[in-house]
Order: sequence, then structure tokens, then C-alpha cells
Amino acid sequence: MTKYVMGCLADEIKKHNISVDSHRIEEAMGQSIDLSDYCGLVIAYPVHSLNPPKIVADFVKKLPRSSGTNVFIVYTCSADAPVNYACSNLLIKRLSRKGYKVSYDKLVEMPSNFAHRYTDKQATQALVAANSTTALIAKDIAASKTHFMQPSFGTKVLSFLARIEWIGAPIIGKFFYAKKDCVHCLKCVKNCPEKNIAMKRERVGFKFSCGICMRCVYQCEKNAIHIRWPFKFIRFDKWYDNGIFKRD
Repeated sequence: MTKYVMGCLADEIKKHNISVDSHRIEEAMGQSIDLSDYCGLVIAYPVHSLNPPKIVADFVKKLPRSSGTNVFIVYTCSADAPVNYACSNLLIKRLSRKGYKVSYDKLVEMPSNFAHRYTDKQATQALVAANSTTALIAKDIAASKTHFMQPSFGTKVLSFLARIEWIGAPIIGKFFYAKKDCVHCLKCVKNCPEKNIAMKRERVGFKFSCGICMRCVYQCEKNAIHIRWPFKFIRFDKWYDNGIFKRD
């Protein structure tokens, strides 16, 4: 869903005669990062337990030092609620220490993909609202406007405590498995941002570096990837028709 938002945002920014290059974070992690030709950096991520995914936090650690490059943070989650307002707190601190000027932090609400399923009507309404929000964000970026969420102290504490997911994710990831429906297309192997999936003896195997992004589950055309007990409660289904996420 973050990919959808960033696609919309890139298109909207271009309408303001600003050129945009887009990269997946896992691609940038594997090479040296040079921002000298750019006037700003947009970092986008989906919320994982009141925080960015660990790979996003690691990406910020990998960034070179800066002398004031503008950074705009956009994150997606299923509720525009105060509990989600501190999600970028760690990123903002790390970026500031490296000399970046974080001037924007904005939440974009998207359909829930965990625990609570939106109805098709609610999902469509959320996407319409998200499209409007991305247009406003692009306008703000073009005009160099600032925006920050206003987290409370309690929300910051919750965000800090929730980072325990970064410890548990690799363990939970080991409980994923591919059912007999798997056709060995290797799509999950190629698309895993943490390189956590590999073929072993003609079977899909999962290692100890999962970030619980669930990309393998969502992109499996055979719906062959599942999770074993006792973690079946976090099993994700393809709740929504992928057609609603297609952009014109």
C-alpha cells in the first residue's frame, strides 16, 4: 500500500515540474548512497507496530552525513489516530544527528491489512482520501511547507517499547512455510527485501532475517505461503481485490 501511495505522490510531484527518482529501500541498501544531485529526499514506509520497519531504520543509519538536505517522511497506516503519531520519532532523531533537515512528517491512512478488514466500500473511500492527501503532500513539498505530527509523551514511550517487534520478527519469520500449492516461481525469493527466503532441496525455506513485511504472502499468486501455530493469529489474507490499487 505504501508503494501505491508513493506512485501517486511521485506523479503529483512531477505536476509541479520537479523531477523524481524512485527506489526501493532494499535496492539502495545494497549500494553506496549519493544524494549530491538531489535537492531533497522522501522516505516512505508502512507502519509496523508503531514504528518504521527495521530495514527503513537501517537505511537511515546507512545514509551519508549531510549539511542540511531536506527530508520528507510519509508513512501509511490504517488509522489517523494519536497512537500512530510517534511512528517517525526514531527516524527524525537519526536523520537530525546526521545533519539532515527533517521538514515534513505526514500520515496517510490506507485500508487495514491486519486484524480488521475494511469493507470494499470503506477501502475504496480510503483510497479516494489517500489520493487527495498525496496531492496535498506534493503541493506542500513543492512549496517547501513544513508539517509534523504531534505525538504525546505516552505515545513516544509506546513506540519505543513496540520496537521489540524487531527482535521477534526474525523468529516469527521462521514459522512461515509454503504449502504444496507452491509452483516454485521464486517470486517470493526475488522480492523479499531481507533476502530471507531461499530454495532448499526444491522447497521454499525461510531463514532468520524476516521483517514481517508480508510481501511474500501478498504477492504469491497461488496463496501458498502460510504461517504455523502458534502464530496463525497474524496470518494475512488477500483481503482486497488488487484491482482497486491500480492507478490510471
